[in-house]
Amino acid sequence: MIGRLAREDTWAEIGYWNLCKVGSAGVLIAFALVTKYGFSAPDRYVAALAIASLCFSGFPIIWGAAKGLLQLRTNVDELLALAIAASLILGEWISAAIVAFIMVLGGLLEEYTNARARRHIERLLHGSPAHARVLDDDGEVRTVPVAELQPGQRVLTRPGDVIPADGVVLEGTSDVDESMLTGESLPVGKTTGDLVSAGTIACEGALQIRVERTGENTLQGKIVQLITEAEQHRAPILRVAEGYAQWFTPVILLLATTVWLGTGDVLRAVTMLIVGCPCSFVLATPTAVVAALGRASKCGILIKGGKYLEACAQTDTLAFDKTGTLTTGQYRLSEIVPLDGHSPDVLLEHAARLEASAEHPVAQAIVQAARERGLPASPGTHLQREAGLGVSEPEGPAGGGAWRCGNQRFMAHHAIAIPPHAVERAEALHAEGQTVLYLAEGDSLQALLALEDEIRPGTGAVLKGLAESGFCDWVVLTGDHQTVAHRVAEQLNIPQAQVFPHLLPKDKYAHVQALEAAGKRVCYIGDGANDGPALAAASVGVSIGARENTVALETADIVLMKNGLEALPFLLRLSKATRRTIHQNIFLFGLVYNALMLICSAGGLLTPILGAFGHNVGSIAVVLNSARLLRLKESAAPSSR
Repeated sequence: MIGRLAREDTWAEIGYWNLCKVGSAGVLIAFALVTKYGFSAPDRYVAALAIASLCFSGFPIIWGAAKGLLQLRTNVDELLALAIAASLILGEWISAAIVAFIMVLGGLLEEYTNARARRHIERLLHGSPAHARVLDDDGEVRTVPVAELQPGQRVLTRPGDVIPADGVVLEGTSDVDESMLTGESLPVGKTTGDLVSAGTIACEGALQIRVERTGENTLQGKIVQLITEAEQHRAPILRVAEGYAQWFTPVILLLATTVWLGTGDVLRAVTMLIVGCPCSFVLATPTAVVAALGRASKCGILIKGGKYLEACAQTDTLAFDKTGTLTTGQYRLSEIVPLDGHSPDVLLEHAARLEASAEHPVAQAIVQAARERGLPASPGTHLQREAGLGVSEPEGPAGGGAWRCGNQRFMAHHAIAIPPHAVERAEALHAEGQTVLYLAEGDSLQALLALEDEIRPGTGAVLKGLAESGFCDWVVLTGDHQTVAHRVAEQLNIPQAQVFPHLLPKDKYAHVQALEAAGKRVCYIGDGANDGPALAAASVGVSIGARENTVALETADIVLMKNGLEALPFLLRLSKATRRTIHQNIFLFGLVYNALMLICSAGGLLTPILGAFGHNVGSIAVVLNSARLLRLKESAAPSSR
C-alpha cells in the first residue's frame, strides 16, 4: 500500500509473515460475508469478524498514522486511517475490512516487485561464504570462519567454492565466475600470479590463494558498504515529490470535506480519502531508482545513489582521462636509453626504488620490469612525490646525490638540463606514441625510460556509438606529452582541438570546473589514478576498472566494474530511461490517474471498496512501470537529447 522501500529485507524474510497476515484477514472477511449474506446472522457477529480482520490489516495502518502524528511528522497513512475509521463509525464494517485488505495486499505486491528489483544487489550483499579452508605452514588444512582470515594466510578453494577473500593465486588454474561483481557472463581464467576477488566462484580446478584483503576491505566489502550508503543519496526529484506529497494530504482533506458538505454523502468523502493517498508520488522515484540500481549492478555498474543516476541523465559533456581509460593503462617498459655511463640494469634499479610505492600504471610498469630482470624493487626512504610530475629521493643510496624520476616539466622544475641529443631521442619516442620519463642523479640527467601503452579494445566503437547518438561534446584530458596524446586521438578519430595534454591533476580539476561554470553538465570518466580532483569537480564522476584499485570505489560516483568503456553507453541510456520513467510515474499515474479517481469518487461513481481497488491499480502500475527498467537491453545506443 505504502511501498516502504527503505527496507533491506529480502522477499523470503518479509513475505511469509505478511502473507499470513493478509491471508488471515482475507479468510475472516470471507467468513464475515458468508455470515451476513449466507446465514443472515446478527450484525454483531459480522462486526466481530470484520474487526478481527482489521487487526491483521487496518489497525496497524491506523497505529502507524497515529505514531507519525505524535512525532509531529506526516506520512501517507493518515488519509487511509481516516477512511477506515470513518467506515467503522458509519457501521460499514465489511467495507472497512475489505478496504484495508486490498491496501495491504497491494503493499505486499509492491514489496515483492521491489524485492525482485533488488535481487542482484541482495545476492551480492549475502554472497560471502561463512568458512574458508586455510593451509598452515605444516601442510595441515583447517576450516576457519571467514571473519578470522588474516592477510598473508593461504586458503584453498575447490570447484564450486565461493572465494572468501581478495588475493593472489599461488598455485592452480581455474575458470572463475565474476558475474556477481562485473556482470561478465563468461568465466575468466585464473592462474599463478593472477588476482581473485571475494564473492567470485571457482568453476573448475582447485586454487591456492594468498590472502591480500579481508572482510570490508575487499572489493566486495567496499561495494557492500557503498550499496548500504546509496540509499542515503536520494535523487533530488524524490525530495520534490515528497514535498508535494506533504501538501497532498491537507488538500485531499479539504476536497473531501467540501464534497461531503456539498452532497451530504459521507461515503463519497470516505472514497476520496482512500483514492487520495499520494502513494503514486511516494513510489514514483524510489521504485524506478531501485530497479535501475539493480539493473546496473547486474551489468557490473555500481551507482552510489539516485542523485548520481539523475546527474548522469542530465549530462551533456563527456571528459575522458587518457591513460587507463581510453588506453589500457598497462604500460610496458620498452627501452632504457642511458645517457651518462650507467648500465641499464643499474638505472632501472634506481627508477624502481623511486616508483615502488606508487600506484600509477607508469610506476607499476617500471617496478614490473625490474622484477622481471631479478632486480630489487623496494621503495626508497623519504620519498617526495609531486602529483602529475614525478618523485624525488633527497639522498641516494650510500649517501649519494638525489635521484629523481619524472616528466619533462619535473626536470625543468628542478633545473635539470636535458641535452640536445636527449631531446631529439625523446621526440622520436613521442612520435612513435611512447611515453618518456626522465631519470636524473643530482643535476645530471642519467637516462630516458620509454613506455608503451595500447588503446583499449572496443574504445573506438564505443566513441563512434556515442557520437552517432548525439554525444559529440567531449574532451580528452591527459598529463601525457602532446605528441602521444594526439597520436591516440588520431587512432580514435578524435579532433585534436578536443585533446588537452600536459595537464596536472589540478589542471584537470580546473578544466572540468571551467566547463561546469560555463553551464555544462560534465561526466568525467577516469581510471581512479590521480583523477580524484576531476572526479569531484564534475557533475558525475565515473571510474572504470576497480578490481585492483579499490580507491576508485571511494573517489567516483559511479564505477564500471568491467575494465573498459563498453558499459558507458548503457549507463547513459539507463540513467535517461530512469528519469523518463520517474516523470511518467509522477505525471501519468500521480497526477492524471489520481485526478480521474478523485473526480469519479466525488461524482459517486466509486464505492470505498472500488476506490481501494482502483487506488492500488495505480500504485502497482507505478511499480510495474519502474520494473520495466530491469529488462532494459544493453545493445541500443544512448541519446544525448
